Amino acid sequence: MTAQNISESAARWYIRMRSAEPDDLIRSQFEAWVLSNPKHREEYASIAETMQDLSANDKLKAIADALEQERFLSRESRKHKLMKTAVSLGVFIVVGLVSLFTVNQYEQWQSQPLLQIAKSNPVGQISKQTLEDGSQVTLSAKSEMQVTYYRNQRHVLLKHGEAIFEVVKDADRPFVVETDHAKVTVLGTKFAVNKLSKLVRVSVDHGRVKVESKSPQSTIFLTNGQVAEIMPNKTSVMVKRNASDAFVFQQGKLIFVGADVYEVADTLSRYRSKPLSAQGKANRNISAVINIKDSEQFLQGLSNIASVKLEQNGLETILISND
Repeated sequence: MTAQNISESAARWYIRMRSAEPDDLIRSQFEAWVLSNPKHREEYASIAETMQDLSANDKLKAIADALEQERFLSRESRKHKLMKTAVSLGVFIVVGLVSLFTVNQYEQWQSQPLLQIAKSNPVGQISKQTLEDGSQVTLSAKSEMQVTYYRNQRHVLLKHGEAIFEVVKDADRPFVVETDHAKVTVLGTKFAVNKLSKLVRVSVDHGRVKVESKSPQSTIFLTNGQVAEIMPNKTSVMVKRNASDAFVFQQGKLIFVGADVYEVADTLSRYRSKPLSAQGKANRNISAVINIKDSEQFLQGLSNIASVKLEQNGLETILISND
């Protein structure tokens, strides 16, 4: 009998003996086979040791048991060529499944939230919060976020509005901010994310930030003083504007540089109790520096610096681009 045949026989005996009852007559046949040749004993012991190592816990035993059933190897009689490598292949399959099981279990373990915080601000209210890792978030008015800490990631879902992040460096847990259309990943830095109706703007004070658009997928990297914008269904683009403009709301100011009526409406709505919306073309022709407390005065006089008009529609104010 060749070494390959001995391996195949040992594998079959191992499978049969795993399910054999103590008084099963097959045990006497097995003993006769084992005692008939020292190589039989060696090969069987080798297979048994390998399978025991792969069956370290209950779930892995279930995987191994399923692979070891007689029906799994019975098909080999119709596949003579595959039969020569059946034992090795079986072990590799078990190893592969064990590895897959281990990876899946590890990923599930990593994906379990350790801490979750939801925060929303009403109109006109700005808040600053220190997170569990020491990072700080300044959340603008009429803004909402959900913070979730995992073992391998610190994740913020910015649902509405605008926020400034001062991130404590942690190489093992990147800090990720997501919106509908963008994903921002950092290790340690200070940056701002502004979720507007027509775009998401990322402004970096210092550090290095990876900015990804989701559809279509694209990636750019920003560093000190750089700004990127992500529009729906477009790739991320770097834009020429001062990153510092994104942080002035902390001091009670707003800066518009080449803004359209939609950006103005989105921004002022965060500090205005009466809803404000926009209509018309998205012409980016509005530039101004204002105090938040003077935003109503600015709105009423906006037609003096741009081709826009205000309309009242019930409880809503509409900012209309005339171009």
